[in-house]
Amino acid sequence: MLQGLGISEPGEQIYRLLLTGSVAEAGVRLGLAPEEVATALAELRASGLVEEYDDGTGAIRPVHPNIAFGPLLARARVALRAEEQRIELASATVEELSALQPQGIAAGSPEVELNRGPAAAFSCLERIAATAREDVLVLAASGPAPGVPDPTDYSPVVQLAVSLAERDVRLRVIMLDSINYLTPLVEGARRMQQAGVEIRMSPTLPVWTIVVDHEYVVTALDIADHDRGSMLVRTPGAVAAATDLFGRCWRAAAPLGEAGPESAVGPLTTAQHQLVVMVVNGSKDEAIARRFSVSTRTVRRMIADLYEVAGVSGRIQLAFRAAKLGWLDGSELDRL
Repeated sequence: MLQGLGISEPGEQIYRLLLTGSVAEAGVRLGLAPEEVATALAELRASGLVEEYDDGTGAIRPVHPNIAFGPLLARARVALRAEEQRIELASATVEELSALQPQGIAAGSPEVELNRGPAAAFSCLERIAATAREDVLVLAASGPAPGVPDPTDYSPVVQLAVSLAERDVRLRVIMLDSINYLTPLVEGARRMQQAGVEIRMSPTLPVWTIVVDHEYVVTALDIADHDRGSMLVRTPGAVAAATDLFGRCWRAAAPLGEAGPESAVGPLTTAQHQLVVMVVNGSKDEAIARRFSVSTRTVRRMIADLYEVAGVSGRIQLAFRAAKLGWLDGSELDRL
């Protein structure tokens, strides 16, 4: 309890016992070795909590708490005020630095802002996390968020999402249900959900899109290359269109961990059905990986699982088997 005043726990215990007993009794009751007692007494002496009697015997007596702790408390209060001043100065500096950072929806700002490159794009995401006030809508399409280099690592985005939720900003996110193939992405989604983020799952999404406070929209500059950066648009028409798109996707999506209204095609999940369509139409592993936001290695595992469900060993066999089992409708068969 007295560590804030520079008194160690053994020192405090010995001082307490000295108020009612002797040094020898204190050492015995606490089970301390003589050298430990000596160290604690030296600390108490330096702090002014004990002193020697004037009789030359070297005996130790405790100084009355009301007298001994006055200077210690005074120094602690001075240090506390100094620390508060440093914190206030740091806070003022942060506000000054924040004023230097573009705030997104500033009056008189251009209607379109290009964030070229991953660094600028991620800075835009950080700005959203720091300045959004009420509501953020996110379509987390295939590939990483603009500014995030690793397509299998959602942790930077997860942390930003959690920080938004902790500020009581309502955050709704639609993610691809193909994340179920990657445990780290599922864990990230669960972490966001536990923080209060509302999450739904969809088999497909058009492009990474973020609507902030119904005031501006951020989208990827290039669907196929998120390293190119992002674009921020403030026009009412763009905001309305993006909000409407999100609303339609949200209504069709399923809450995290649940099946959607159109989730099953026979024994297939919605994601597996989308995979069948791409495989039988000759899509390469790389294209499938981009669509599902996974690695090509994961794609090969997904296809192997699909072969097992269908009871086949190749793409051509899968095409005929899928048609026979009714896994593809007429429009999808026309593409074969």
